[in-house]
Amino acid sequence: MHVNNSSNSPEKQKFLAFNENPNLKDEELFDEKIECKDFIYKEGGWGWVVVLSAGYCLGILIGMINNYALIYNELDRVYTGIENHVLYAAWIGSLSTGVQYIFCALGSIMTDFLGPRKTGITGGLISGLALAICALVEKMEIYFLTYGVLYGAGQALLLTSTLAILPHYFKKRISLANGIMNLIGAIIVVLLPILTSKIIHNYSLKGIFLFLSLLNFGTVLMAFTYIPLLPVHKHEKIIHQIKSSFGLEVFKKPKFAVWCIASFFGMFGYLIPIVNIDHHSIKAFPNDDPVYINIVFGAASGVAAIVFGKIGDLTKFHRVHYHTLVFLVYGIVQFLIPYARSFTELLFQMAILGLMDGVLLCFIVTISFDLAESSKLANHAAGYYHVAISLPSIAGPAVAGKIYELVHSYNYAFYLGAASSLIGSLILIVFITCFELMEKKKQKSQEKAVE
Repeated sequence: MHVNNSSNSPEKQKFLAFNENPNLKDEELFDEKIECKDFIYKEGGWGWVVVLSAGYCLGILIGMINNYALIYNELDRVYTGIENHVLYAAWIGSLSTGVQYIFCALGSIMTDFLGPRKTGITGGLISGLALAICALVEKMEIYFLTYGVLYGAGQALLLTSTLAILPHYFKKRISLANGIMNLIGAIIVVLLPILTSKIIHNYSLKGIFLFLSLLNFGTVLMAFTYIPLLPVHKHEKIIHQIKSSFGLEVFKKPKFAVWCIASFFGMFGYLIPIVNIDHHSIKAFPNDDPVYINIVFGAASGVAAIVFGKIGDLTKFHRVHYHTLVFLVYGIVQFLIPYARSFTELLFQMAILGLMDGVLLCFIVTISFDLAESSKLANHAAGYYHVAISLPSIAGPAVAGKIYELVHSYNYAFYLGAASSLIGSLILIVFITCFELMEKKKQKSQEKAVE
């Protein structure tokens, strides 16, 4: 970190101000704008090691969500005789994802107090232990606690620490760093279903949960590289520190609030083609192996992550509109899934959805940074964004599972999911555009006033 030693430096001015008036409030003494101004981002160095580690962690985080479709099928096979087993199988996976998103707010607070490294290590340990316990489970209902709640909570801590660490090293090149991180993650996402399919075939649920437990314990080692660099206020009063750790100021940003509301609607159907698609494929195309769906989806996501990661650094296009594009295309393609006449057509559709998934994931951190308008609030913005999408993420796949039990088809679930994505896109287009026009009008009026 660069420290300005000149006589008029902000640090010296604050030191003198404190000596003249020791009763200054913490928020007056610690000016975030000065902090960000004096901090020099490394834009590389150890940051690239962090990118590699974060890529592994992100690959496990995303891969486990995408990979659940294979576990879903195995749960359906093992617990066929249990009433509502299709609903339960879908609900367990969506609950895990939803709990992960809900606990992101807690993860953001822990990241503030403990730092990304300790938070990530804790999350990795909880995740690994939860999956190891899953290998011992006999009753299907117990998975709601072990896989749904415990594993989801551990993943939340790992997710928030992973999303929070890159802004410690990158600013100008943060989209590129995120793109590389997502590319590494996508490689893991592609390999994971191949390994999962083989292990499930040979060792069923116990074998796959033990294998996934080892992979999740690997995130503990990766989290050790999460060395935080951004300055923290060592002299803040504990009350102000607790208050600031909630980061509620981010909700004063209207664009951020709109982003969360739009994502709340858009994410209801987002996980349906991810969690329920393999089960749909088995019923629609029984002669084709659904593992190829996971491979194609993950590969497309990785390509989009690296390409759009670089584009995001170069263009002046408002980055929140990348999510507008995602929800728009996602809704259209999801609506067309029931009309796929062959497995090849379904793979093509999933490739498009994979591209959109890569775009969405690639820009979560950068959009949080843009809309929070502060490096300090960016972590909280990402956390609250995931809280906003938690409930629809739980509901979507579970509703799809219930629809299948009622009509023995996922078609209506895909239509419902498509509608929710299109609503999310519409909200972003209308309201973000309105805010941008208002800002331009205000800027022009200020320029005229100066003239």
